[in-house]
Amino acid sequence: MTGHGASAKTYEMSNEKYKSKGGILLHSRTVVEKSNFVSTGVLTYAEGDIIEIEMTEYKAFELGDSVKLTVYSPGGIYVFTSTVVAKDHGSLMIINPPQNQKRFAEKRESPRIEVNQNGAIVAFTPIGGEKRELPEKVELDLRNISISGIGFTVRSEMSFGSEVIVDAELDLGFVLPVKAEIVRSEETEQGFYYGARYVDLPSDRVNSLRAFVLKKQVETHFSLKRIEQGKRIFK
Repeated sequence: MTGHGASAKTYEMSNEKYKSKGGILLHSRTVVEKSNFVSTGVLTYAEGDIIEIEMTEYKAFELGDSVKLTVYSPGGIYVFTSTVVAKDHGSLMIINPPQNQKRFAEKRESPRIEVNQNGAIVAFTPIGGEKRELPEKVELDLRNISISGIGFTVRSEMSFGSEVIVDAELDLGFVLPVKAEIVRSEETEQGFYYGARYVDLPSDRVNSLRAFVLKKQVETHFSLKRIEQGKRIFK
């Protein structure tokens, strides 16, 4: 199978018909190769940091395995290396390298994952103003999260408006301090919802955040997949 790499060509996404939620890799026949073993499957999911390959020989791969993928996409053959991060009955979840996301997926921000986590706002800074510590932490309910930002609700409307940066502590199973600029707000049945994007997030916190988002993305995908499979069974 290694011979395919010699003729591989990258596909410049110039034809609009190949654009889709999962990019041009979706539904492509894919060869997955590790040391002394090669198998073939179909790439069925490509979103954010993960891709899924459905195959019958998924049990031959272990979490953490380094693999080489040869994807036979509509635009040609594409070869890259990656790592197995999860597996389910009949499929492998593999890290989607950043260069793939830039080249093959639609131009968009990192997908936000629905979550049900807690946190608190400890201070805020009006843009162009001085930082203001809150006398008491304001509890928040974290509704969604991504590598680029968060969405959360608070029970009462904060008086800082939209042009502000908040200092928050997110409870993700570990405490993650972040600074985030509010970019939208609206009143909902659960309280006041705010969408925010991170500001100056240190690299160590980015790594912790990426690991959390990746884990949640895998869990969410497998959960939705089981629900869909259940619906088909009972039709």
